[in-house]
Amino acid sequence: MLAVALSIKGLREPDLWWQIRTGEWILQNGKVPTQDVFSYTYAGAPWVNIKWGFEVIAALITKVLGPEFIFLLQALVSGVLLFLLLKCARIYLSQAAGTKVPESWLLSLAALVALFACEYRFNGRPEMFSHLFALLFLFMLLRYRNEDSNKIFWLVPLQLLWANMHEAFGMGVILIGLFTVSAWVEYLLTTKKKLTLRSKMPVKLSLLLLLAAAIIVVNPNGLVLLTKPFNILGQVYENKFSTELLDYSRAEFWQWNTYLAIALLLIGAAGTFLHFKQLKTKGSKFSLFVEHFGVGYLLLLPAFLYLALTAYRNIIFLVLVSFPLFVFGLQNLLQRIKALQGQVMAASSALIVILLIAYGLVVSNKYYEWTDSHDKFGLQVFATYNPVGAADYIEANNIKGPFFSDYLTSSYLLYRLQPNFKSFIDLRDLDVFPAEFFNKYAMAITYPEEFARLDSAYRFNCIVLYRPQFAAIHRYLISESRFKLAYADAVACVFVPRKDSADNASLTFSGTGQVQHHALSSAINHLLNPLFKWDDSGNYDKDYIAAAYFTTVGRLTEAEDYAKRSASSNIDSYKGLEVLGEIYYNKALQATTKEDKDKLLEMALNYYKRSLAANADFGASYLGVGAVYFQQQNISVALENFDRCLAIDAENLNANIFAAECCKYFINLNNAQSAAYTDRAIGYYHNADRLNPHNPTIELNLGFLYFRKNDCGKATSYLKNLEGYAGLSPQEQQQVKSCLQKCAQ
Repeated sequence: MLAVALSIKGLREPDLWWQIRTGEWILQNGKVPTQDVFSYTYAGAPWVNIKWGFEVIAALITKVLGPEFIFLLQALVSGVLLFLLLKCARIYLSQAAGTKVPESWLLSLAALVALFACEYRFNGRPEMFSHLFALLFLFMLLRYRNEDSNKIFWLVPLQLLWANMHEAFGMGVILIGLFTVSAWVEYLLTTKKKLTLRSKMPVKLSLLLLLAAAIIVVNPNGLVLLTKPFNILGQVYENKFSTELLDYSRAEFWQWNTYLAIALLLIGAAGTFLHFKQLKTKGSKFSLFVEHFGVGYLLLLPAFLYLALTAYRNIIFLVLVSFPLFVFGLQNLLQRIKALQGQVMAASSALIVILLIAYGLVVSNKYYEWTDSHDKFGLQVFATYNPVGAADYIEANNIKGPFFSDYLTSSYLLYRLQPNFKSFIDLRDLDVFPAEFFNKYAMAITYPEEFARLDSAYRFNCIVLYRPQFAAIHRYLISESRFKLAYADAVACVFVPRKDSADNASLTFSGTGQVQHHALSSAINHLLNPLFKWDDSGNYDKDYIAAAYFTTVGRLTEAEDYAKRSASSNIDSYKGLEVLGEIYYNKALQATTKEDKDKLLEMALNYYKRSLAANADFGASYLGVGAVYFQQQNISVALENFDRCLAIDAENLNANIFAAECCKYFINLNNAQSAAYTDRAIGYYHNADRLNPHNPTIELNLGFLYFRKNDCGKATSYLKNLEGYAGLSPQEQQQVKSCLQKCAQ
């Protein structure tokens, strides 16, 4: 039940929308597209779509029940995963006499931990089939090592299914390959009396490997799929537009479930080491260890550890593969706890209570709140994560393309506005759009002049932007472009061309669109949690969001009206106070006299401090306080407040940039502390670069700072791409040229 509860979530993954749409296209046309059919920028470009099998299933589920029911499929897969985990663990469980830890209690405890380590990828996406097939392959290969059977050849049709479900299908061949190589190693060691295993040549596994590799070509793309796993590995390193693909070198990788996954591996290793260390035997303990686990499984662990370190989304594979070792090691560690001996009933009762509490925390959403997850329990479509309202507006007003929609919103629009909507760019990533186009897009959503160039080339008739991001482009579109803001809500904004220069009327910020709930989803949700309540898309401070948005785009009069309502509301009034501070801060920057500027800065500081008095853990208010002190040239106090903001919210881009600017002030003093502040500034800018990649201003500062440290290698890596960049001032361009010339000497 816990596995099911952890899988029943609201649909907020934007990827699912284009995948459903693709499945619908396949059902309508009776074929799998091998060229792009959804964008106008790369229409007709080659598209190797591996996930088509899942997409058809998702489209059928959506047609019969609704898109939210895809998570029932996830629940089914999660249940099978749990079953296979327990089957794999039982293969290795120690059967030593006198064990004090009951198998059922041990497996329940281990499964509880593993489920929470895996939960972050229970998201209804096609990768669920890679999780399933990887574990199924592991189970069948482990079982075959102990029970030679022709059933192992079922892996061939399973490999065929995998190759038409998800791009990680190459993992199946790798698993078979590792076990085949290890079987030959074990055979050779056994013939040389180094091991005491069955002496039989692994002909079946060798044949299986050849068949599994060959069956991959049975797909709509034929032989192309044989090289696709290598291309995908390259995409993982090339595509840094998605946090799930970031590797161990990035801070976002190190989430709590990352540490939990590594802890499972270490617990398993420690318990296993102690078990074999204490064995009393005349033979080699290492040989016993290898005979027990097998060379294949022992090779698999470092291979999947490496896989996990390459991308955050791969951590779940490490959990699944290391689970048998974890259970074996945990059993041997628990047997050493004397307090557990003779307390089986008490321990079992405690575990039942823990499981019930865990279930309650999940279905009540407390677990998701405590882990800062965006997920919520229940089969439903979130209007607060999907641009439902924007799609409603476009549909109601019969707006035609060409559309410019950002990377995130385009997926839902493809699904909802079919067949008339064609994307500029979408979440099919590098499968369709080359990296150069992604970089072009990244520049356009960062710099207004780059966006203007795109608009000149494509003459957009409608622009849909994710509301919480792309502040510079929102500001440009409202104040300087040929567009006007036609619709705005908490999720997305819609811009359309102005009729004339005066056509820029005041706009009322809308609530998010409404989503109809299916009667069956309601029944299932209430079956799993009788106290279930629908996520109320109106249960948020719309006034605060509107105030924050209009402040960002520079419409301070409208922002102030919304902020005052927010500050006097019963929903997190400290947020409204913070926005009022930001409004007066922005007014101070626009003041024409020093007297007015000082007065407005004090008003801003007052509102920021009132916000902190209401909630001392609100990082945005510390950012505001720091910004005021920065303007007042109290740099030390400003830096202290930026650091307080970052202690609460390390992902705050502006706090990192402001803190770096403070450090630059101290660097320019050229005293004994300048070197230390140079290192601090580099650290802040690196964080900013991670949060906002390819930003020329950030890269410019990093280049100059590394040049100051006489690190020409790193300085050149940042500055070489900026040489001749039109967005730099003449002075900056000259500095870049000078640095590069000196480094080249």
